[in-house]
Amino acid sequence: MKKKLRFGTLESKIYIIFTLMIFSTIFLMQMVSSRFTINTVKTAVLENSRVLLHQLSGEIDSYILGMEKISTTIENDKHIQDYLNYPEKRADNELVIIQEKLQTYINAREDISSIIIIAKDNTVISGNPDDIFNTSAEIRKKNWYVKSFEKKGKTVISSSRVQDIIKGKYPWVVSLSKAIYSEENGEFLGVILVDLKFNRINELCRSLVVGRKGYNFILDNDANYVFHPTQQLVYSSLRTEPIASIMKLLNGSESIYKENHKYYMVETSALTGWHVISVTHDSDIIPDWKSVQISYTIIGLVLFLIVGFATNRMSSGITRPIRRLRDIMRSVETGEFKLVGSIRGTAEIMELAKEYDTMVGRIRTLMEENVREQELKRKSDLKALQAQINPHFLYNTLDSIIWMGEMKQHKEVVEMTSALSKLFRISISKGKDFITIKEEIAHVESYMTIQKMRYKDKFKYRIDVDPGLYDHRILKIILQPLVENAIYHGIKEVDYRGLIEIAGTREKDFVVLTVSDNGRGMSRTELDYLVKRIENKEEDSGLSRQGLGVKNVHERIRLYFGSGYGLDISSNPGYGTVIKVRLPLGEKEKVL
Repeated sequence: MKKKLRFGTLESKIYIIFTLMIFSTIFLMQMVSSRFTINTVKTAVLENSRVLLHQLSGEIDSYILGMEKISTTIENDKHIQDYLNYPEKRADNELVIIQEKLQTYINAREDISSIIIIAKDNTVISGNPDDIFNTSAEIRKKNWYVKSFEKKGKTVISSSRVQDIIKGKYPWVVSLSKAIYSEENGEFLGVILVDLKFNRINELCRSLVVGRKGYNFILDNDANYVFHPTQQLVYSSLRTEPIASIMKLLNGSESIYKENHKYYMVETSALTGWHVISVTHDSDIIPDWKSVQISYTIIGLVLFLIVGFATNRMSSGITRPIRRLRDIMRSVETGEFKLVGSIRGTAEIMELAKEYDTMVGRIRTLMEENVREQELKRKSDLKALQAQINPHFLYNTLDSIIWMGEMKQHKEVVEMTSALSKLFRISISKGKDFITIKEEIAHVESYMTIQKMRYKDKFKYRIDVDPGLYDHRILKIILQPLVENAIYHGIKEVDYRGLIEIAGTREKDFVVLTVSDNGRGMSRTELDYLVKRIENKEEDSGLSRQGLGVKNVHERIRLYFGSGYGLDISSNPGYGTVIKVRLPLGEKEKVL
């Protein structure tokens, strides 16, 4: 006859307490889990949206930089320079030659609407010889023309506007314009105007969105629309965006603005001054929330029935053997590792005792395996840190090679392709973690060769490493991330030609490699922030890609050689930055 459950016993208390706990847990789960889930999902979706927004801003900057290169190439063309510089010597066929060149650029890019050159003598040259210019347009009074003249050769990027200087064509465009100056005497020769269609910007904005209702749009520095996926509705006031509230995000403490079930985030381009806004809709965060709630309810009821039944069956068999098992398990805290042996109880308790004995028998082995696994993980982390390749660098380099190939610059194509091949060959280095200092110098020199060609001699470099160190081995890919940081955070932000110097000396049993630049430099606050971030061992999303490269170099050195080695950074605003790398002097490469 089945024994009745008596109140006041441990068995009855276990049953009652478990039943109440399960009921309370299920009840609270319905109240809390829905809110927790939606907040977690919302945070993840919005963070993903912010990542896509940052990527979109970078893609747009890369696109505009590519257009600037085209306008610079046209500006420096010898035929165009001669035509503008010597109007009295113009031959009849020169205009045709220039128009054909401009038309080649237009035909090569689907996103270029027109290319127009306005000479200082009011001569207007278009890439389309059939264009008829609107004489009443008063080109010299146009905002883009005035700004181009004032900027003295710097590129001026307009917001969206209607192209109105060509009769019969009034497309919406974004314009790049800049003043043209003589390469011989620096005299002002005119203004070049490159009108861009919205197809490429539209493609970028539509490709990097979250959900079906998400979208991106762009404002200029004066909060005027540059691009909107429903441009016509916006300009006809049939659709509006909370522009004033969005602009407050730029200077406020909040990073997200919500209105009408939409989340707005903004990122400003340092290149164009444009504000790129990402919009994520509530319905795209959790598309079918009611189904999720129903699923939670069903799961809760099933759990309640299963666990309640299991509690009733297990409570009577658990109470006695569980105390003995508990006492034996406490021996682990003292390091005795006692065995349970035979024990009476339910199958679960007996299995637990058996598994416990097995665990105690293997615990020392597991500890040894854990040490080995940690060592393997350390090596894997090093491999992952060394294998990081900037996809934007590879994309831009290949894009530059294609562009130079189209421009028939075969020598430059060979030089850049050779440098890229050498860069990756040394990066791979047959899977070795250590290479010679000579190979490391060759690696960073290939990288600087590519960047120097891409940025049109924006900087020069000098390498002064003691030849006696060439055959000594060091951890690979140390210098390239530091040079990358110098270019993007130092040289790129100044208006004069930069200088990057790499030096290497021996100090007793150490190697000291120095990467210095004469770029923008950092204030004390910026320097302290960078040093604090690279010393932090946790993952840091607050650093830029280049900042993460510096941090990775520092971590790799510390991981291999200890806290006595790593980076030392000094900087002064306007005078550049100096990064010293302290490494142990490795063995010399054996020559067979």
